[in-house]
Amino acid sequence: MDKINSEEHNKSLNRLFRPRTVAIYEAKSKISYFIEGFIQQGYDLNNLFLISSTEDEISGIKCFKSYDKLPVESIDLLILSVRRELLIPSLKDIFSRIDVKFIHIFTAGTGEADEIGMQIERELKELLDKKPNTRAIGPNCMGIYSPRGKVAYYPSFPIESGNIGLIFQSGDLHSRFIKFGNKKYNLHFSKGISIGNCVDIQISEVLDHFNNDDEIDLICVYFEGFSTLHPKAGINLFNVLKNLKKPVLFMRGGNTERAKKAVISHTGSIATKNKIWDAIYNQTPIIEVPPSVDTLINYTYLFYNYINRFKRLKKKIVYPKDKKVLVVLWSGGFGILATDILTELGLKMPYFEGESIKKLQEIYPSKIGSLANPLDLPWISNTKEYYQISKTAIEEKDIDLVIVETDAWRDIENERFKSYYNNLLNLKKYTESKNKVFILILHEYPSKSREIFYEKLIGDKFIVFPTVKSAAETFLKLYEYGIKLNKKINS
Repeated sequence: MDKINSEEHNKSLNRLFRPRTVAIYEAKSKISYFIEGFIQQGYDLNNLFLISSTEDEISGIKCFKSYDKLPVESIDLLILSVRRELLIPSLKDIFSRIDVKFIHIFTAGTGEADEIGMQIERELKELLDKKPNTRAIGPNCMGIYSPRGKVAYYPSFPIESGNIGLIFQSGDLHSRFIKFGNKKYNLHFSKGISIGNCVDIQISEVLDHFNNDDEIDLICVYFEGFSTLHPKAGINLFNVLKNLKKPVLFMRGGNTERAKKAVISHTGSIATKNKIWDAIYNQTPIIEVPPSVDTLINYTYLFYNYINRFKRLKKKIVYPKDKKVLVVLWSGGFGILATDILTELGLKMPYFEGESIKKLQEIYPSKIGSLANPLDLPWISNTKEYYQISKTAIEEKDIDLVIVETDAWRDIENERFKSYYNNLLNLKKYTESKNKVFILILHEYPSKSREIFYEKLIGDKFIVFPTVKSAAETFLKLYEYGIKLNKKINS
């Protein structure tokens, strides 16, 4: 049975992310983080059932000795944590006792391990194919994160919900992305799934579900490969990718020959050829992400803030149509390096001369620094001229991206800082009113002053990157998506 073709089954994924009843078997203290995740998220503990042959209580919650003792006749989500040799017998026993809609198979050591594990996966698929109303993720996965559904497998995950959807074949990378993205950039998520070896539910199914989920505006995927048990998985994924309605940031693991061997030992998947993926990136609107969690977080950060800015204003999203950049700073040497970086990456740096430079000089007849682009404006960052010069430069060349280098201030209560910060706020407001992108560069170094300043900037929804290169590379992906989207609309 090819379950992806069933619209009913696709809709039923709602209960995977918002389960009304949850059971954990075999519940043990060493996996108490699952239980604590539900507690931290505020899940109704009256509907969380722990089944254990050895424990009477875990994290203050009573354990049942068998499914027969449960006060319900069906379970929306079963988290199954047993040794691999017990996986098939346990499932047969479960199916004979209680109705289960979704199973999160935490068990590892299956298809990614050896031939015995691969045989277990084959038996698992056969068993699930006979139960079309029961779906499963995994094996070898961490499971579900859904703040609105009050579900998380780690207590450290944020309880606030957002509009980012995550589909990761690696539980560790999924967890790191959530924690690092939230701590560094205050990212918030709608739904996340560590999907593992994909013996039953496929990445294409979840991606299609997210694509039609009104609570999700941006999707991030970490992909390693396809299960050998699903020969149509590749074409199914391609068909979903062609029909995406929202940005998808797609990161692949296993690009190199050596990494492909690592993929087999991680999820037991088949990593497809790079030439095939080059064609997929060209023929679909997905955005390719290099194999780096930090880079994926950076891309997500800009897309997330850009999309949410338009949502707050209740305006249609307008993506960048060109790559003209203005750099504002107070260091000539840094400006030279920034110019090299930006031009080598393919951005355009309009040069101010002739009538353009005269307009800027009328505002501030500089004796030091430069008004050519970069705007090198030492000593005037707290003056009205700083704002007027920058605003005029943006107008004059119809700039798409404004990059301002800044630094921490020791005293953020003095009037000079407040005037400077007000300039930044006004520049941001003006740039964004033109549907353009405004990015601050705040270099990373250990400093309490920097930490305080950074938190203030993030709180005021400034987009802050540590380097010009990371900012520019990320902007180019936003621009690339706009180009792809425009081609799709006009095709």
